[in-house]
Amino acid sequence: MSISGTFYFRPTEGELVTADYTPAGQEQSILCGRLCDEAGAAIPDAAVLLFTDDMEVPVLIGRTVTDKEGQFIFGPLESGQLYAVKVFKNDLQQRRLEIRAV
Repeated sequence: MSISGTFYFRPTEGELVTADYTPAGQEQSILCGRLCDEAGAAIPDAAVLLFTDDMEVPVLIGRTVTDKEGQFIFGPLESGQLYAVKVFKNDLQQRRLEIRAV
């Protein structure tokens, strides 16, 4: 499979730019997220773990650390696969989030 494409953007000062772009023929997905506290402030340097989860034994398939803006990314992901994301940061409570790629 060959994938190619081009898109353009021009950011302004202080702007956070996010984009969803799927080139023709793309069958895989990517998870982009931002970790923040209850006040909306970014949580940097948090551990983010990605597991496949078929309701049996979760398997660790990826790990990263949030950047200074609290952002993280995983991919490519398989369509139809159930994933679990676990987050750890000092006294931050763990939250399990189930994600299904579409």
